[in-house]
Amino acid sequence: MEIYKLRFNTASKSADEIKANYDPAPPSDEVLEKMAEAFRNLHDTEVVGAAWPYSPDSYSLYGWHGEDDEKFKELIYWIEQDSFFGGYIDDRDRFDTDWENGEYEPVTAMHFDKSDFIVIEKIEKK
Repeated sequence: MEIYKLRFNTASKSADEIKANYDPAPPSDEVLEKMAEAFRNLHDTEVVGAAWPYSPDSYSLYGWHGEDDEKFKELIYWIEQDSFFGGYIDDRDRFDTDWENGEYEPVTAMHFDKSDFIVIEKIEKK
């Protein structure tokens, strides 16, 4: 595993790009567009992510700055609308409550395409 400081490069992220990652059943067009909008809102946001040998085309998300929490909350809610992995389908109130109470826990690791990022620097382990 290698850890990186990353910057989202998603100013032009489209619903079609997101849809291409779903097989066989993508979310609805409405959900895909909401996800794309949330990705675009994260453009230039810095995060810490890791590259793992088992997933060479993606970074797993480790953390972000607190001031960006609402942006990530929005993206993650729309990701949770996935009919296969989502745990909050059409349940915004429960998601918001769990998020605010610190009880939200994703079902799977959050992986994002490497193409959605610019690497700022590799973080060396001490």
